[in-house]
Amino acid sequence: MVGFFKNPDTRRRRRGAFTLVELLVVIAIIGILIALLLPAVQAAREAARRSQCTNNLKQIGLAMHNFQDVYGKLPNGGRDGDHRVPNPLSACCNSRTRYGWSFFYHILPFIEQRTVYDLASDQDDPATPGSGQNSKENIVAQKAVKVFYCPSRRSPEPIGSGKFYRSDYAGNAGERDQADIRSSDSSGGKHGVIIQTDRGTTRIELIRDGSSNTIMVSEKALHPKAYGSDGGDNERWNNAGWDEDIVRFGAGRLSNGTTYGIPPIPDSKSPHNPGTGWTTVTDEGGRVWGTWHPFFGSSHPGGVNACMADGGVRLISFTIQSKVFRLLCLTDDGEPVEN
Repeated sequence: MVGFFKNPDTRRRRRGAFTLVELLVVIAIIGILIALLLPAVQAAREAARRSQCTNNLKQIGLAMHNFQDVYGKLPNGGRDGDHRVPNPLSACCNSRTRYGWSFFYHILPFIEQRTVYDLASDQDDPATPGSGQNSKENIVAQKAVKVFYCPSRRSPEPIGSGKFYRSDYAGNAGERDQADIRSSDSSGGKHGVIIQTDRGTTRIELIRDGSSNTIMVSEKALHPKAYGSDGGDNERWNNAGWDEDIVRFGAGRLSNGTTYGIPPIPDSKSPHNPGTGWTTVTDEGGRVWGTWHPFFGSSHPGGVNACMADGGVRLISFTIQSKVFRLLCLTDDGEPVEN
């Protein structure tokens, strides 16, 4: 009788266990559910990061407007050399005085970063024209300004032995011609919203093509393996001179007068040479560029965020027509933008 009562218990215990096939089926179902859920989670995270990027550009755009309200003009993009000596614009690759620092530095008081702005002053500029640097430029460059970083690309991290920070955004300098970017023969950003310091000034109401149809600041293209080494990411955020670190171009002009657009590109297609860090790329107009390339771009799938001159932010598709993007980057072409 003892054996008679044990057997049912044994059978009940065996029926309660999973077979190997059942276990494999459960694992497979869980794997399928995770595979279905993961893209949705990643998409939600990217949507949140893109929203933060949009907010960053809105803050920058508002700061530009507030700067104009105070000073009667938009901030200039920056310059090289020393403005106190003759013909200094061809110098490279930063300004010897705070006067020529980037527009990112000059809008700091309007994005609640007055403390960083006040780390340097005009009194810290070299006393003798043409010699030395502002003694506080490195101290300022070692401060991270989170608003200047797109979270879809990277978090603020110091780069190089100097522990300097960068920016993921760039001002719209309009049309890029074939002259050296620092040459007095170049456009100097005069057909864009961000103009080279000492090459002129502008205000939002002077944009002939309409502030809602003209890009003011957007994201700059940067290959994922070129952080800190790319020609457009190798200088301090506060003092890069007049350089692709802080300005980009959406329009091009060849020496024969041919004009064309330079549409934005994904970061994955940004110029990069894993061997030397230097490479060449040819844009749609046939212009060959080095790593100091003109492209706007982003890590977002599908497009690039751009703050228009009216302060609104748009997502512009990577598939935008070259001509249309050219029109969005010029302030004075007089042609309407056809959407």
